[in-house]
Amino acid sequence: MNKVHKIFTLILLIFLIFLLFKFNYLLKPSILNSLDLWLNKVFPSLFIMFIINDILINTNLLNDLNKLIEPLFNKIFHTNGNAFSLFLLSIFSGSPTNAHLIKTSLEKGEITYNTAQKLMNYTYFSNPLFLYNILSIHFNTFITSKIIIIHYLSNVIIALLVRGKENPEITINYAKEKTNIFLLLSQSISKSINTLLMILGCLSFYMTISDFLVTLLPFNNTFIVIIKGLLEITQGLNILNIIPYQSIIKETIAIFLISFGGLSIHTQVLSLINDNKLYKEYLKGRIYQALISTVTYVIIYIIFLYI
Repeated sequence: MNKVHKIFTLILLIFLIFLLFKFNYLLKPSILNSLDLWLNKVFPSLFIMFIINDILINTNLLNDLNKLIEPLFNKIFHTNGNAFSLFLLSIFSGSPTNAHLIKTSLEKGEITYNTAQKLMNYTYFSNPLFLYNILSIHFNTFITSKIIIIHYLSNVIIALLVRGKENPEITINYAKEKTNIFLLLSQSISKSINTLLMILGCLSFYMTISDFLVTLLPFNNTFIVIIKGLLEITQGLNILNIIPYQSIIKETIAIFLISFGGLSIHTQVLSLINDNKLYKEYLKGRIYQALISTVTYVIIYIIFLYI
């Protein structure tokens, strides 16, 4: 850490201590609200999906599909190794699990570092069950489905943008070890609980900071949603109904927040991969995705408006 970073970190910590003392009365309700949000929205949506995803990773269940699709996937997106499997699993598991999958495959030699960098750009997906549950509170089924589909398809566009030249490197594919299903289930439950607890910690921290900030600064309701969503996506989406404008504004803000991910998820990803270079690719991908998905959504909205 250089001198500038040290000074910046010190200033940030002093500011946080100031907020903690000035708005100490907000601390307990913020923590309790984050716990309630995690328990009622995050945990039910992610727990079983995490377990299923981990079992798929550690068995041979995707091997036949991977052998069929992987050569075409690698040819189109200029990747190698088990890139298709990681892309597919990321769709169902969401983030930050996608980062863990990429890091694990890289360490096992199943993909190259070049492929890992590309995958960090376009394997960020918010869990579909989580998105459906939280968006359906504010929108009808058509709008909810439209937001989810555009969020997912934007990753395909990013994959084409970052694919670069065809990569001739060869990656060894290691066969998955056969594991006793009951042992694997218990291990998957343990991993899922650990990941969800980390999510709870990040959720509580960023929700508390956002409550401090919106109390300190005179934001209107729209900016409150954006600030909270940029810090922690779940709380931003959860309070969309306080925005006083027409639905298209809410829809656009929702897909922007979903595509960027929020600093809470960024923190989780960085802690899992522990690699600044890979994280820079992840950050670049989220900026691309936020712009692409938002612009695409507005264009599609205008088209439907005049049909």
